[in-house]
Amino acid sequence: MKLKLIGIAALALQLGACSTVVNGTNQTIAFTTGSVSGADCALTGGSNHAVNEAFQTPAEVKVPRSGKALNLSCAKAGYKTAEALIDGKVEETTGGNVLIGGFIGAGVDAITGALYRYPDTVDLPLTMGSGMATDEPIAK
Repeated sequence: MKLKLIGIAALALQLGACSTVVNGTNQTIAFTTGSVSGADCALTGGSNHAVNEAFQTPAEVKVPRSGKALNLSCAKAGYKTAEALIDGKVEETTGGNVLIGGFIGAGVDAITGALYRYPDTVDLPLTMGSGMATDEPIAK
């Protein structure tokens, strides 16, 4: 009887952390600024402010997964600076993890950040002019 319980517990632990195994703890996000290319962007935030990236659009940036928002700011001469907040959402594989792996697997996913997912693509269009525009990103 004890051997059977140990086997079931071992199987549950192996099936746990589904999002961590399937999706990993990092994610690559594609960034564009509408029809404007070459915009200078800054991406900051995430868990413990782990993200601090500077890049020009279009770009793909690898970030650690987190439920904490990312701050995006993009600027280019002749265009208004655009800013947006990018929220991390709960990953779809988490539901299966709770059913199969139990709360241990969900706990591992939460600790590693794999429980969350940012949009795969973020488009923050720039508009002509000077000053600052706060826009909602178009996430895909």
